[in-house]
Amino acid sequence: MKKRVFFFLLFLSFLLNAHPPKSMDLGYDAEKATLTVKIWHKVGNPENHFIDKITVFLGNEQIAEKVYTQQQSEAYQEEIFDLSAKPLKKGDLVKVRASCNKFGRKTVKLEWPE
Repeated sequence: MKKRVFFFLLFLSFLLNAHPPKSMDLGYDAEKATLTVKIWHKVGNPENHFIDKITVFLGNEQIAEKVYTQQQSEAYQEEIFDLSAKPLKKGDLVKVRASCNKFGRKTVKLEWPE
């Protein structure tokens, strides 16, 4: 019984310290064909707990991905993706997925033009 309580408390402390990205802001610059992604993910130590991957999809096709080994700040991770090889056109649906190295992920959609 004591082992169960110990493992439950250990698991609970892991969940309290690990969390998915809170929110995500997307912006597209049609002139430059760039997608700006800002992921809000507040952490105590951005070298230990961080956004580890951002993946960009056009429809169901993956068109870009960045992998990280730490987060640029305690509050967020930001990236600019060059989409000049596949610039967005009217009606295109972009999905951006951000994942945390500890726990969880968040996906946000942007239909162009908004």
